[in-house]
Amino acid sequence: MIPRMFLRGISSWWLTSALALCFVAAYLAFSFGRNPYPAWTAYVLHAPAGIVLVLVLIVNLIAASVRIIARRLRPGPVSIDDIRSMDIHEVIPLPDEASRAKAAAWLREKVSPRDIGDGGIRRVTGRFSFLPGTLFRLGFIITLGAVMISVQARTTSDAVLHEGDRRDLAGETLTVSAIRANLPRDFLQVGEESLFLLGGVNAALEVSGKASVITPGFPSRVRGRYYRIVHLGYAQPLTVTGPGTRWEGTADLDVLPPGKTAMVPLPAGGTSLTFVLEPERTITKGLVKGREYDLVTPQYRLVARNGVTRDAVIRPGSRAALGPLEVALGTPSPFVRVQVVVDPALPWIYAGAVLTLAGMLFMISRFFWYERELSAVMQSGTLYIGYRAEFYKRWGMETFLRWRDELDGPNLP
Repeated sequence: MIPRMFLRGISSWWLTSALALCFVAAYLAFSFGRNPYPAWTAYVLHAPAGIVLVLVLIVNLIAASVRIIARRLRPGPVSIDDIRSMDIHEVIPLPDEASRAKAAAWLREKVSPRDIGDGGIRRVTGRFSFLPGTLFRLGFIITLGAVMISVQARTTSDAVLHEGDRRDLAGETLTVSAIRANLPRDFLQVGEESLFLLGGVNAALEVSGKASVITPGFPSRVRGRYYRIVHLGYAQPLTVTGPGTRWEGTADLDVLPPGKTAMVPLPAGGTSLTFVLEPERTITKGLVKGREYDLVTPQYRLVARNGVTRDAVIRPGSRAALGPLEVALGTPSPFVRVQVVVDPALPWIYAGAVLTLAGMLFMISRFFWYERELSAVMQSGTLYIGYRAEFYKRWGMETFLRWRDELDGPNLP
């Protein structure tokens, strides 16, 4: 008794509703604070109570799906109690052999021989109409389980890569053969914030001997790892000459989008250089002011700090004097920051999402594909007959009443 009650409870839709209310209540509790959605997802995916709720929901959906499939495919014998629990049922006395024979003849018109069993008659149409809902639940279960595994097993690493670099990252050897950055010569920044997109950037990589091209868009899967460009900057060669000193090297300038500053510390004397992109011109139209930048051949405002602050505007290929220092810039090349994700559950997340979406689209068929059942039992000279339908119950009940009138009418004496 206890195992059956437990199975009935764990597969109940009431439990599903209670769990959904728990998730909603948790979100409402976090909504009174700052950043409610990140706090709620952290609770669901990381807190012990949230993990327990998710696991119980997964078990509940699995048990409910198994219960539905078992009931549809193995319904069990027809009983009078089942008929009385249907949407509508009738009890029709059949006092003599003639009336029973005519009732049997009427039933044979409504059912096929395979619907007749030892205990009675059960005719079911739309038996497999559970498939759309089961497919949706299967996709949701896979997605939910894969997300839980991903949170625990996912590892993320990133690195700054230049053209020609060879680097070990996330257990693989990366060789950068080319970096292409289709930057505009007339990038317009309006207001304090600028919309800077990496749409024209890509990098040709060789990952442990396998060639691939990665972009800032959808991650590229190479040898079980996912690669994506997350940032772009300038690798700027520069030479700094001072009294009795000379320093030459390449600085990675993180100055995109315009407005960001990059500081380059020099090895001697505590001197530092600060780079920021300088606009080519300022455009004013009414109350709107914009700044136009050449991102192909950038123009920098260079600030030197060594007790005294000095600044100058300089382009690649030119020189500028900043007090006792002279700074010469070479031709810059782009660098990219590449993010590498190792996530064994990510294919399952995609598969679950596809199954969930397919189940939702398949649900359209439920407007006309649903279960209908007509059951009948003959016992002690009495015919017990009932009808149930998943949807459109009123139409089904009207059809059943017409059948009842036929059975009570000229078919019987």
